Amino acid sequence: MTFGTTSLPVPAGVPEGDELPSLDRLRAALRPAELPLPSPRSTREAAGRVNDLLHAERPREARALAEEFRDRPAPPEDRFALLRAALHGATIAGTDDDMARDAVDLTTLLRRSGSGEQATAVLAVLLEQGPFERLATARARTAAEETPVAHGRRRGEALPASTEMLLVVRALERSAAAGLRGVPPDPRGDAARLRAALAALPVVRDRLLVDPEPELRLRLAQALEGAGQFSAATTAALDTLDLLSERDAAVPESDPSRLGTSAHALLARTLGPERPLHAVHHALEALELMPGVEDPPLRIGLITSLLQALMAVGAVPESTFTAGRLASLQRTLGRDALRTAPLTAVAAQRVQAERYDAAWVPLEQARRIAREGRDHPALLEIARLAASLHERTGDHAASLRELRAMAEQARWLADDLATPVSAQGGLIRTELQANALAMRRALDLGRTDAVEVAVRAIQRRTRPGWGRSVLPAELLWDHRVDALVGRFLAVGAAISRGEPGAEDVFEPRHREALEAVDEHPPGHEDRARYWRVYLEDRRAHLLAERGMTEPALAAARAAREGWVDLGREEDVDRMDELLGALGQGA
Repeated sequence: MTFGTTSLPVPAGVPEGDELPSLDRLRAALRPAELPLPSPRSTREAAGRVNDLLHAERPREARALAEEFRDRPAPPEDRFALLRAALHGATIAGTDDDMARDAVDLTTLLRRSGSGEQATAVLAVLLEQGPFERLATARARTAAEETPVAHGRRRGEALPASTEMLLVVRALERSAAAGLRGVPPDPRGDAARLRAALAALPVVRDRLLVDPEPELRLRLAQALEGAGQFSAATTAALDTLDLLSERDAAVPESDPSRLGTSAHALLARTLGPERPLHAVHHALEALELMPGVEDPPLRIGLITSLLQALMAVGAVPESTFTAGRLASLQRTLGRDALRTAPLTAVAAQRVQAERYDAAWVPLEQARRIAREGRDHPALLEIARLAASLHERTGDHAASLRELRAMAEQARWLADDLATPVSAQGGLIRTELQANALAMRRALDLGRTDAVEVAVRAIQRRTRPGWGRSVLPAELLWDHRVDALVGRFLAVGAAISRGEPGAEDVFEPRHREALEAVDEHPPGHEDRARYWRVYLEDRRAHLLAERGMTEPALAAARAAREGWVDLGREEDVDRMDELLGALGQGA
C-alpha cells in the first residue's frame, strides 16, 4: 500500500524514536466511559450526546434528550447541531410526523439565522429520497411563510438554492436518509458526491450557517475507506485533523459530531497494515478524547484497531493487556454482530502469544455469531485463523477442513454481486491460495478425494478465457498448473496405497499437466521449463517406487538434464542419487 502523503506527520502522542506507549498510558486509555455521565450542560453538549447515543444504537434515548434541549435558548450554531442530530434520529426511530417536525424546525432555524438558501436546499434534499417523499410539504410552507420579507421577495417566497448549495447540502444531509435501516452503502457514490461538494464549497461557504469543510472531509475519508482506497482515505483524514487543529475543535465539548475522534479512529484502521506504530498512537489519541463518551461500538472498534496494531509491532505485553480489556469490554455491545471483530482479534492475539487453548473460546464465539448473521467476511477470517491454529497444534485434518471453509467463503464473496470489482481480485487470490494449501494438506493426509475437490475448484477459477480478468493471466496459469501437478502426484500416491483405478489414470494425468504447462502466457517460458522438468522429476520418482526401472531411468535422465540447464545444483544431486539407486550413474 502506498499512502497519498509523502511523509506522515507523527501523532501528538508519539515520543521521539517512535516508541511504544507506556503501560500507564495504555491503562488510562482503555478505561471505560466515566459512568454515569453527567447531564449535558448546554445545547452543544447535548448535540454531542445525541450523536453518541445514535451511534451506540440507542435512538429512543437520543430523541428524548433532543426533545429536552430542543427549545432551550442557544447560539444558532449549537441549535443547528442538535436539530441535525435529532433529524437523523427521527429517520431511525421516529414517525413521519417526527421527521416532518424536525425538518421544519431545522429549516426554520436556518431561515431565521439568515441562511435562507441553505434552508431551501435542505428541504429540497430531504424531499428527494427515503421517507421524506411521503411527507406533505404544508408544514414546510408554513416555515417559509414565517420568513420576513427580504431582498424584495414576497413573504412566503423561498430563496432559490444554487447548484453549488444543493451539492454541498446534499452531501451533508444525506446522512439522514442513509441512516435508514435497509439502505445499502454506496461508498464510491458517496465519495464522488463529497468531492463535488468540496469543489462547490468555496462558492457558498459564506451563505452557510456553519462551515462544513471538516465534516465533508471526514465523511470523504470514510467513504474512501469503504471503497478500499486507503491511501486517499488516510490523506483526507489527515486533512480533517489539520482543519480541526486550526479551528481548535478537536475536544469533545466543541466537537458535537466527534470529528476529531472519528478521524483518529479511521487513521488507526488505515495505517495499521503499513505503519502500525502510528496506528497505535492514533487509536490512543481517539480513546483519550472519549472519557465522557458512552459509545461502546466506537470505543470497542478503536480498541480492536489498537490491538491489531500492537500485534503488528510485536508488542506482546501491551497486546496481551489490551486483549484482556477487549475481551471484557466487548460484552457491553448491544448487538452480537458487532462482537465478531473484537472476538477474532482477541483470538488472534492469543494465537500470537502461543496460548492456543485460550484462543479457541473467543474464536468459536465469533464463529457462532458470524454463522447466525451470515457474516461471510467474518467467517473467512475466522476460518483463516482457525486453520493457522490447527497447523500450530499439529491437527492437520482439522486444518484441511478450515482451509476448505476458507476457500468456500472467499468464493462466495468473490461471486457476490454486492462485492465491488476492486475487491474481487484479492478474494479470488485468497480462494486460490486456500485451495492450493488444502490440496497440499490433502496430499499429506493421503486424501485423494479432497485433492480432487480442491483441484476442480482451482480449475473452475483458472480455466482459460474465464470471465472478467481481475488477476494476471500468469498467476491464474501458475495456479492451474500447480493444481494439475498436484492431481498427478495424488495419483502416484494412490497407486502406492493400492487404490483401484489409479494405475489407469497415471499417464493421462501426467499428459494433462504437461498440456497445461504448454499453455503458458507469453513471456513465461522459463517458468514453463521449470514445470516441465519438475513433472519429469516427480514422474521418475513415482515410476521408481513402482519398480518400473527402464521408464524411471529415462525420466530421471531427462529431469537431470533439465535441472542442469536450469542451474539447479541441489536438484541435479538429487537426480544423481536416484540414478545411482536405479543402478546407473549420471
